[in-house]
Amino acid sequence: MIKKMFLILLFLTGFVFSQTKTTQVGVDLIKYYEGFRGKAYLCPANVLTIGYGSTGNHVYSGLVITKFEAERLLKNDLERFENYVNRVTERRLRWHEFDALISFTFNVGYRLKNELLSGINRGNTKLVVMKVMQYNKAKVNGSYIILKGLLTRRRSETALYENNFQSAFLKSII
Repeated sequence: MIKKMFLILLFLTGFVFSQTKTTQVGVDLIKYYEGFRGKAYLCPANVLTIGYGSTGNHVYSGLVITKFEAERLLKNDLERFENYVNRVTERRLRWHEFDALISFTFNVGYRLKNELLSGINRGNTKLVVMKVMQYNKAKVNGSYIILKGLLTRRRSETALYENNFQSAFLKSII
């Protein structure tokens, strides 16, 4: 009987720990950089956006939402990116790595590929930081330019990925 209970507990523990969710630190990081906008707007990449950075077919010109609705959209968006990160990564990520990757993918999309994904899966933090920092540009008037806001966000995400809570970028948020 004790052996059976132990096996059940072991199974349930593995199941619970394998479901990775964004912590409040990750949510706060995303909300800080996205900011709340109750009315649909075009972001610098010319994409219709609303709430805390929500995009997609549900966003249309003239749409107005409340903070409560924005929170719901954010939760739905996070679930999509959590599923994506969980699906493409091969190793168990530490919570701070996971949160940083959720913020990153939330902002740039499904871009965990090639060298970046290889670095994540091998636990090569330096490579991950180098690759993430390259996503600091947006297409503006036909040319890619470095945006100060993206550069700052990447610094915060990489500080979180490295578990560097002494980072000035991260300290100002959490």
